[in-house]
Amino acid sequence: MKLSVLTVTVAPVNLPPHVDRRCELIEGHTIVSASETLDHNTVTRWIATILWDSIPSDDYVIGTDQSTTVDEHNEPRPDVVVTRAEHVRRTPFPINDALLVVEVVSPTSALRDTETKRALYARAGVPAYWIVVPEEDKPTISLAELVLDPGSRKYRYVTHYTTEPFATEQPWPIRVDLPALTARRARLLGQPTEER
Repeated sequence: MKLSVLTVTVAPVNLPPHVDRRCELIEGHTIVSASETLDHNTVTRWIATILWDSIPSDDYVIGTDQSTTVDEHNEPRPDVVVTRAEHVRRTPFPINDALLVVEVVSPTSALRDTETKRALYARAGVPAYWIVVPEEDKPTISLAELVLDPGSRKYRYVTHYTTEPFATEQPWPIRVDLPALTARRARLLGQPTEER
């Protein structure tokens, strides 16, 4: 009896050089999304810089688009994360060591950031979660602050989508001048700011 051998060649997926992809593992599914816009990344950088400028000691670091691990089924990449400096050379690092996670919402990530990742970070025990929303049709930037209820492992709103100056004590005293960021974004977008 003669056996025949079937050879299958699989060609690699070649994306055009201008296409950048971002991968996360969420609930066992690989989520592949396009690279964020410069607008999104600029707002992310502003928030990260404010956190860096308020950091109380070298015991902490701020990361952007950093791989973190929850368990074998979840490896999210928060837009901004505050963690202990011991993880400065580690990737992914355990998200349960994070003090704060920030997600900047884009049109393609709204449900994932406000629901799926919110539940995931709460389950992992991250004590504070900010959701930052740069609006699409105007330059306004709003921020929601959520803190973890340790008993239920669910977040509760402390600040519900404000566009006013924001201040908190978690994970340390921080002030975010949202009207100033909105005005700065308006200049970048060439749009007028709203009258107050």
